[in-house]
Amino acid sequence: MSSSLKYNYRVQLLLELAKDFIPPLLIASLLLSFLPSLLSDGLFLQSLWHLSICIAYWTVNVKYTDWKNGNEAKKMGGVYLPRLKGKWPGNLDIALSLAKLSEEGYVLESFERLFASPGGGDEVTTFNLGTLWRDTYVTRDHRVMQAVLATEFDNFWKGPEFRMRTRRSFGDGIGGADGAEAKAHRAMTRPFFARERVQDFGIFERYTDKVLTHLLARSNSSQAIDIQDIFSRFTMDAAGEFFFGSTTFNTLDLPLPPPNKKSKLGPKGTEPEGSYGSFAYPFEKLQEVTLIRNLRGPLKVWGLMEFWKDETKIHRLAVDAFIDPLIEDALKEKRKRGMKQRDPDEGNLVDHLVDMTNDLKLIRDELFNILTAARDTTAMLLTFTTYLLCLHPDVMATLRKEVLTYVPNGPPTFDDVRKMRYLRAVLNETLRLFPPAPLNLRSSRLSTLLPPDQTTNGKPIYIPGGTTVLFTPLLMQRRKDLWGSDADEFDPERWIDKERVKKMTDDPFMFLPFGAGPRICLGRNFAYNQASFIMIRILQTFDTFTLRQQEDAPDGSCPPASWRGAPGRKGIETIWPKMCISLFIKGGCWVHMSIADS
Repeated sequence: MSSSLKYNYRVQLLLELAKDFIPPLLIASLLLSFLPSLLSDGLFLQSLWHLSICIAYWTVNVKYTDWKNGNEAKKMGGVYLPRLKGKWPGNLDIALSLAKLSEEGYVLESFERLFASPGGGDEVTTFNLGTLWRDTYVTRDHRVMQAVLATEFDNFWKGPEFRMRTRRSFGDGIGGADGAEAKAHRAMTRPFFARERVQDFGIFERYTDKVLTHLLARSNSSQAIDIQDIFSRFTMDAAGEFFFGSTTFNTLDLPLPPPNKKSKLGPKGTEPEGSYGSFAYPFEKLQEVTLIRNLRGPLKVWGLMEFWKDETKIHRLAVDAFIDPLIEDALKEKRKRGMKQRDPDEGNLVDHLVDMTNDLKLIRDELFNILTAARDTTAMLLTFTTYLLCLHPDVMATLRKEVLTYVPNGPPTFDDVRKMRYLRAVLNETLRLFPPAPLNLRSSRLSTLLPPDQTTNGKPIYIPGGTTVLFTPLLMQRRKDLWGSDADEFDPERWIDKERVKKMTDDPFMFLPFGAGPRICLGRNFAYNQASFIMIRILQTFDTFTLRQQEDAPDGSCPPASWRGAPGRKGIETIWPKMCISLFIKGGCWVHMSIADS
């Protein structure tokens, strides 16, 4: 089957429905042919027979699958996790509550509640969601994540259904690829994260200067600025030059949103306007649609809801209109070069992609995947770091003292950044509390065993082949049994204290902001260097960050009053963390920065 059909969710949905309905309907038709007319005449009776046999067929099928899995689990010496028991058939009530809490509650609160007492039982680290009687394991266990991402890597993949959810958004790029295809994508992009490239701070400096100009202008006018917006522009412009060799993004040269409580909310912050808005809005909507599909669970749920209208189509067309001219320019350059290819140490990612293929769609997909990762990961790290520094002026003072000790003015070098232990501690603590990808997933290829939960009496967890595993780095990195009673608190010192550092060194899967194993994020060092560079330059200039969320964020952005006093960070948060594919702050993060005394 061609990939266009294999990953076409409408085609696959119809095939799944055919598997569910055709056998029982054939059985019903055969049975009716033998029944006396008294029991089968009339549309009502025939419909009742068909419905009854369908329900019986599905029930037997589910029971048989459960028996088979339970029997295989015993043979393998594991425990088959029972599905949660909701009030509605197929746990549809739980699925709907997950979607509702995701929209109205604190980030991943919907899952956190189920971990606390799934079905009223003891607290667990892994449970079986079981929407539409389909096994879906959800975990906050770092040992399970280690198995999925590293030790059992070959048995876990993104899988065909993930590809169906994301194909119209991310296409055939690195994000959804598996196996040999994924290795080829990584081999193609890895040279652009080589040490020499990510240590070249020249690109960072050019765009940091533009950011500082905006920050100084708002500071002088006593106005707040949406740092989520400006950091997103900064990372996009820098990625545009680093990967595409393009200086035409220039989003930092376009007007920034002013503080205005009546501003219209976009997918993340204030809805952007103008040429930047024509790209940023659909770019963010694509990520939002992907999250909604993931939360809705099986193809039979989200596929049915989007059968007549693919929610990604209009947004992908708008994004392509922005990216395609960049590719066309590179193809023109290729034609000028003739058969001569770029040296691996020269040119940019687009140049090398067009040397490898003339497939416009494949090039576009790869660029979109890379741009999404490069823009959002660092932008969110910078946004949440600034937010936490607003809440912790003592940390801000300590960090600024370190910055001024090593680099009192001017751009830092790579060696300067390496010396700043406290800066790295602040960034790591931010990534612990607010990892850019708070939720991720894989699917098992074959039946296997995962590390035990406290409810399995020391026995490993059995997972059937073809089962989706949702893993939650955000919830894992806030577990008190792993990180201590102060796990919800922002404390960079935990990354300097020798005993705590040793524990993390001995168990590195406690901290997974960039994933792990063969698919660990290629751009993690790029993100650290980029975030360090701009934070140093900002802290050289400003000595006070003041959060202005209540005063300046658009209406509907601030946490509701009902959050106050809630357990964990929910009760103390002054911004509203949300999640698309990556974490973000609803309505943006509005901060006023004060100029340091000279």
